[in-house]
Amino acid sequence: MSEGFGRFWPGEFAHKLRIAIGELHETLKHLEDALDKKYITDAEHLEMFDLADRAIGAAVKFVEYLDAAGPDWKKDYLARRREAYRAARREKQTSSAKPTDAGTPNPDENVEPQNPTQDQNPNPNPNPNPNPNDNGNPNENGNPEP
Repeated sequence: MSEGFGRFWPGEFAHKLRIAIGELHETLKHLEDALDKKYITDAEHLEMFDLADRAIGAAVKFVEYLDAAGPDWKKDYLARRREAYRAARREKQTSSAKPTDAGTPNPDENVEPQNPTQDQNPNPNPNPNPNPNDNGNPNENGNPEP
């Protein structure tokens, strides 16, 4: 029954409850066998039989309730959820579309950020070309390309 509870959808929950009802009927049969073999007393049998019987009755009523939700329950639920999602998106779009004080009122205040080390060249080589090949040939072996 607890596995069905985690399924959320009424149809899936009802399916798991039907399985549990079958297991409870099997338990009733085991109780009868235990009484016949004198593993339990009549009083213990009546107490456990009553608990199992009441559990079956409650589960059957609950399955009937879940079945009454019908196949449209899932569609209706998803439609409500989808509409709530869309309403939240509309609200978000309208709130972000409101005019704001974006930008700077004075364009002279828009100054490019200065890098303090911009004037300092970390490479002591005055040649801006990082290629150490002095012959101007990009070929590593120094031979001109054919």
